[in-house]
Amino acid sequence: MDGLRDPDVETFVGVMGTRIRADAEMVGVDLRTLEIQVRLHLPRLSRPAIAGWSPDKVYEEIRLQAVVRAAQVRQSAEDAAYQAHASVLLNVHKAHRDLSLSFTDGYRTCLRFTEVRPSVGHLVQSRLHYLHSERADTVAQFGLFLPGATMPLTYVAFSRCDRQYVLDALTGHGLDVSPDRITVLTRMHGLAGIPANLMSLTIAHAVRRIRAENAGDYVITAYNPMLGFDGTAFLASGFTPIALSPVAYRYDDKGLFQTRRISGDSVPQLLDTPDNVLMVLGVTTAAKRCVAGIGDLIRVSHRTHSGGDHVRPVEADFTAPEWTARLLGYRRMLEPCWSERTAHPRYQEPPGAAGDPRGQCGVTSVWLARRLRADLLLEPVYCYGRLRVGRDDAEDVSHHCWVEIGPSHDPRRFVIDLTGDQSEGVREPIILGEHRALADRGLRYETAARLRLDELPKDRVWPRFLAMEDRLREVPR
Repeated sequence: MDGLRDPDVETFVGVMGTRIRADAEMVGVDLRTLEIQVRLHLPRLSRPAIAGWSPDKVYEEIRLQAVVRAAQVRQSAEDAAYQAHASVLLNVHKAHRDLSLSFTDGYRTCLRFTEVRPSVGHLVQSRLHYLHSERADTVAQFGLFLPGATMPLTYVAFSRCDRQYVLDALTGHGLDVSPDRITVLTRMHGLAGIPANLMSLTIAHAVRRIRAENAGDYVITAYNPMLGFDGTAFLASGFTPIALSPVAYRYDDKGLFQTRRISGDSVPQLLDTPDNVLMVLGVTTAAKRCVAGIGDLIRVSHRTHSGGDHVRPVEADFTAPEWTARLLGYRRMLEPCWSERTAHPRYQEPPGAAGDPRGQCGVTSVWLARRLRADLLLEPVYCYGRLRVGRDDAEDVSHHCWVEIGPSHDPRRFVIDLTGDQSEGVREPIILGEHRALADRGLRYETAARLRLDELPKDRVWPRFLAMEDRLREVPR
C-alpha cells in the first residue's frame, strides 16, 4: 500500500514538517490534524507547481485554508472532550474487549456502546471530522461513551450503498450482492488521546449490531493513503481490500475542500492523485466465507467513478393502497415529535396543538426524503414553495415544503406531501400523486427552491429536523 502514496506530496510534507508543526502549535491542534488538512488541500495545485515551486511557496498557497479548517476542529474539539469526560483517560492503561478500561492507579470503569443522538452525530460530522461535511443519508451512528458522558469518545456512521461503482467492486469479485444488503461505513472519528484499539472495538460492536438487526450482509468502507491513512483500524477489524478507486477533490471559491456530494459551484483538483482503497467486511457467516476468497484488487476506472452512477432504486408503486397506509403510518409516528423546536419560526407563536401540521412540513419532508433514500435508494427532492388550493373557501399554504420524485420539468413527477392538511381546504392528512394530476384536482404545487438530500445539512431546516430526530428516538414506538 505504500506505493499508493504520492512521492511529491510525501517529499513536500517531509520538507515542510517544521513549519506545519509550528502552525499546529499556534492553532492549538496536534500535528496530524493540521497535516491532514494540508494534504487535503494540496490537490488544488498542479503537479508542476508542487514539484517545481519552492516548498515555502507551495505551503503559502494552501496554508490559510488548512489552518482555518484545523482551527475549526480545535474550537469544537475542546467542548467535545469536555462533554465526553475525556480527562478520565489521562491514566488509562488498557482498553479491553469487554469495553472495560483499566488504569495505572488500579481504577476500572466500563465504556457504553450505544446509538449516537442525531444532534450529536451532526456535531461530529460537521465540526470534528476532517471532511467537515455531514452525510445527510446517515442511517445509523454509534459510539463508545464514558459513564455520564453526552459525547462519544469514538464515533462511526453508516449509510446505504447508492453508488454503482461500489456495487461493481463487489460483483467484480464474483459476489452475489444486492445494494440494500450493503452498508457503507462513511464517517469515523475518535477524540485525541483515546487508547489505540478503541476504534477497532467500536467497529466490531457496530458490525455486531448490524448483524443482530439483520441490516446487511456486507460493510464497505475506504481509506485514503494520500491523506496519510494506512487502514490499520480497518485491518484490525477484519476488513479485506477489494479495489482501488479514484478520489474526487473539489474546492469552493475560498479554496476550501468540498466533498463530491455537496460540491455545487466548485472547481476540481489540478493534481493527479493516488487512489482510495475500498475494503469489505462480511457481516454474516456466508458473507465472511465469500470475502475470504477475494484475492487481487479491482481498479475502478476514472470514467466509472466520475460518472457517479447511482444504483437502480427499488421499484415502488406509490399509488398502491399499501403505500398510502405506510405513509399514513409515518405521519402518525412523527406527530408526537412535532414541537415548537421543530416548527418553522412563522408558526411558533402561538404554539400549535399536539399533532398540528402547521409549520412542521419542513422537518417532515426532510425525514421522508431520508427514508426514501434509505429504504428505496431513490433520489428524492426536497421542495419549498407554495401550495395553492383551487377553492374560494380554502386558504393557500404560502410557505410549504414537500417531496418530489422525478425531474422538475416532468409533469408526471410524483408529489408526496405528509402535511398537506395545513390548509383547511385539504381534508386528507397526506397528498400524493402526479404533479399534473394534482393540479387537475385544484392542488397546485409551485416550487421556489429544490434541494437534493445531500444539500439539506446546509439548509436552515436542518437544526429543526435534528430536534425532531432526537425526539423520535425518545418517543416509545
